[in-house]
Amino acid sequence: MVLVNTAGTTVKDATLEQLRGAIRGEVIEPNDPTYDERKLIWNGYFQKSPGAVVRVDGASDVIKVVKFARENEIELAIKGGGHCFAGSGTTEGGLLLDTSNLRGIHVDPHRRRMVVQPGLLQGDVDAETQSFGLAVTGSQESYIGIGGVALGGGLGWLARYRGLLVDNLISADVVLADGSLVRASPEDDADLFWAIRGGGGNYGIVTRFEFKLYPQGECAAGILGFPIDQTVQVTSRIDEFNKTAPNALTTSFAFLVAPNGEHAVGMGFMHAAPDDSTEGLIEEMRGLGSRLVLDHCGVMPYVAVQRLLDENTVAGHRYYPRSFLLPELHPEAMQILADGFVNTPSQRSLVGGAQMGGAMLDVSPEATPFPHRDGYLTSILPSWTDPAKDEESVEWTERVYTELLPYTVEGVYANHLGTDADERVREAYGKNYKRLAELKQVYDPDNFFHRNVNIKPGS
Repeated sequence: MVLVNTAGTTVKDATLEQLRGAIRGEVIEPNDPTYDERKLIWNGYFQKSPGAVVRVDGASDVIKVVKFARENEIELAIKGGGHCFAGSGTTEGGLLLDTSNLRGIHVDPHRRRMVVQPGLLQGDVDAETQSFGLAVTGSQESYIGIGGVALGGGLGWLARYRGLLVDNLISADVVLADGSLVRASPEDDADLFWAIRGGGGNYGIVTRFEFKLYPQGECAAGILGFPIDQTVQVTSRIDEFNKTAPNALTTSFAFLVAPNGEHAVGMGFMHAAPDDSTEGLIEEMRGLGSRLVLDHCGVMPYVAVQRLLDENTVAGHRYYPRSFLLPELHPEAMQILADGFVNTPSQRSLVGGAQMGGAMLDVSPEATPFPHRDGYLTSILPSWTDPAKDEESVEWTERVYTELLPYTVEGVYANHLGTDADERVREAYGKNYKRLAELKQVYDPDNFFHRNVNIKPGS
């Protein structure tokens, strides 16, 4: 058996045995009974077959795998939770470094800090921090890996209240492309610290994160749905409602199929600090349309809020994302989305957007690589299982996306890019791209870490 990277370099069995003998973790080859499970990523549209999966057991393992891949010129991909819109966390024939065994977490409730490893999922982090009455934003779903979220931005339910996850990073330990392990913080390697707070996996493999935490009790949250023919009325009122919403309140809009089978326009929300006025706000939201077809809301623990959207997607389904930034919920744009959703090839497709702003705007666009902090981060995400429907699903997505372009502004969340990642990576980072490319030249001049939303060295 040989491993083949994109350049055609091969590694013979004997060499792979050297790696197996050097690390504490597992080297899983295609003939291993666990291989098919270990190679899986969330987006089945981009599923590949690595030459081997390496489940590391610590930073020293990561260092050895990086050095092994470099010395043998083997493509290296990094997988944490495996949830990547663009399917970057895998490789065809190369080495897949799997961090899922790195699941350490330590919460300091007195200093309101936590130290975590990259193999944890958002739900793992939420469960541990909430046992101390604390939380930090991250993802809006519990099944997403904390590592990829932390490196890309971290736009969760608490982002308008507490800032993005990258805004709350204190320090990180990073294995660089030369195999060295460094600490990145405002005091130690400040340039690297800046780059990893939104620059993705372009600069190294993070083996340890340290984050700020905040007190967080029960939340008022839920999902409301209205008949889809009320889309313009409802979304216009959502847009107006959001202009005066407190930072503790975050909303989203989406198109969905209600329990009674009706197509609907929905509103998700979470109030992180409910008080005597919160019930009035919820009643105001219930009145956005003339008839409710879905009313699932109330006071609930934060961990329950983090699971509200978990069933919207299924791991292994095929997804073809197109994401964009809307400055407002323009009536014509909303009607395009509504019409598109009614005609989607699959009723499991997701169409919707999340409100930004609030505390996110307390951080300047240049303070981190993540510059786009206001408006509605919106996505079209078809979901299907049969490869025979690939062409139909892609065509539907591109058609709706093209119709929407006149209503968008420049900007996109790097973590939400798909096949358009290479052509839109500069758009994701705006004016920060130049500095990111310069730092890529410093930390990874050979572009060893390229299985990501890739920033070319010095470009």
